[in-house]
Amino acid sequence: MLEGLRSPNIHTPANLSEFSSIIQHYPMATYWAGGTYIMSRKDFYPSSTANDEIVYLGSIEELHRFQRNDRIAEFGSMVNLYELIATGRSILPKALIDTIQGIGGKAATCRISIGGSLATTDFRSSLPGTLSLFDASCEVKYMKKKRMHSKWFALLSIYDKSGRLNLPEMALISRVRINLLPKNYQKFLSQGSFLFESSDAVSIAVAGNPENDNFNDAKIAITFPNLGFIANHDLDNIFSSARFPLEKSESSSIEDAIIEMCQSSFPALSDLQVTRTRGMIKEIMNDLNIRALTYTSQEV
Repeated sequence: MLEGLRSPNIHTPANLSEFSSIIQHYPMATYWAGGTYIMSRKDFYPSSTANDEIVYLGSIEELHRFQRNDRIAEFGSMVNLYELIATGRSILPKALIDTIQGIGGKAATCRISIGGSLATTDFRSSLPGTLSLFDASCEVKYMKKKRMHSKWFALLSIYDKSGRLNLPEMALISRVRINLLPKNYQKFLSQGSFLFESSDAVSIAVAGNPENDNFNDAKIAITFPNLGFIANHDLDNIFSSARFPLEKSESSSIEDAIIEMCQSSFPALSDLQVTRTRGMIKEIMNDLNIRALTYTSQEV
């Protein structure tokens, strides 16, 4: 046991009002959702320098709510990923379900909350990128002038250009909302273990509405767990401006443009991450080529 080690103080607010009061007294407290991220960090506990104040979020009823209508689904940030699929399998986008199932089995997804998966700082799961394809937004609670304020943000706006979390101090993601409007092409691809080989792993999620030779409403997100994720209009436009089926030279140009964009955002990309990214982009373009060729043959 480390010399001078002190047990942390655990705070268990039952509602957001109690949460607000606690963080005013302990602004540097660590938030504890499912604990999967915190407990996987090296030397988090025991540690003589660990934060002594922990706020457990699991008892806050407001953070466990789920509601939906024909256009949107809204989840409290403490809804875990297993519950997300169990309650929403019939309505959730396929790419989102595939992303969650790719994270792990029931033992893991029962502990990982949707809010916690968005709020980690030095490890990025594939979930934020996939959620961004469906115009996800987050309600953020934050302290300002000793009062709790609430504001909705587009998901991508809570991260910087490199996909790193960028929230105000003492902020809490309280709700997550996604658009349920259908996208008739969705794909999630992942290579490498995000947990055990994060420096070489990569995932890609893409969604849109192919029609004739166009890929309308194209959205794409590429995640590198050790670095961050990239999802922006420039990346989307590479696909939405293409006309399918592509010639081999056109496909190569698109691959090169995407790789250049990724390397510009993340200079530390490994060679294996680059190779894996290129291969998955090629697979997606082959899919879209086949769709376009099938449509053309039906017309003939």
